[in-house]
Amino acid sequence: MKKKTWLFTIILLLAACSSEPKSTNTKEEPAPKTNESSPTEKKEAEKEEPVNEEVTSIEEEGTYIGRIDNNSIEVEAAGETLVLRLTDEVREAVESLRGGSKVNIVYKKNNEGQWVLEQITEESAPEAALTKKLTYIVDGVSVEEDAVLTESELEYHFYKLPDFEFTAEEPRKDLLFATKFAETFVRIEPLSEESSIDDLKEWAKDELEAIGEVSEVNGKEVAGQAFEKSSLFITASKDSYKKYIIIQDLNNGDQVKYTVNLPEHKNAAKWEQAIWAMLSTLQTK
Repeated sequence: MKKKTWLFTIILLLAACSSEPKSTNTKEEPAPKTNESSPTEKKEAEKEEPVNEEVTSIEEEGTYIGRIDNNSIEVEAAGETLVLRLTDEVREAVESLRGGSKVNIVYKKNNEGQWVLEQITEESAPEAALTKKLTYIVDGVSVEEDAVLTESELEYHFYKLPDFEFTAEEPRKDLLFATKFAETFVRIEPLSEESSIDDLKEWAKDELEAIGEVSEVNGKEVAGQAFEKSSLFITASKDSYKKYIIIQDLNNGDQVKYTVNLPEHKNAAKWEQAIWAMLSTLQTK
């Protein structure tokens, strides 16, 4: 009986041991890594990559102002002043330009954000007509006469009325005078860039003070619209003798000095108005 009891006990113990859960040493392996980036990383990478945009050239018409230094010029175009860097290809073309010249330009922006001049050409001025009708007022009466294109060796031209003659006088000066009375004249002197306007004004006042009291007058009111831009417009008179000294600022930036001599004469009023009409047509090349 005891043997059966012990045998039954042993069987129960073996059955209990076989029912316990088995432990394992297996660990979860991490998911394999891939080379794909997250959406956020992709966006950041796209921002960092430079975008190669093609820089296109711009072509415009403008007015040449002048040099800033040896490597830059200014051109007024599209309502603003452009600062343009020079390349070796355009330096020779720029050398021949004068301030106020009408030009065609081609330029673009470089990698440093500077505007670079690629091409510049001066616009050809239209040929002046051989004759032109000039109109002026004498004592309230309108006078219209045919004037002839007259060119100076000093690189300017104007239209001359039939009562006047024109000749070269001194170096860098010409003389326009009345045919019937040569004491009525205009000395025409184109000024260079080196001319000192302050000195010229001082000398002009000294010259007129020898005649009488010097007065500064409104050029537009005396001589017309062409003289609205004048650096100097002064006069002095004595008895029936009158003299003007003028420095006119032309639209292209050039300046011209006029000494107008008007002695007493029966045609003095007509000739004075004719002189203003002729000088209003003067243009430098």
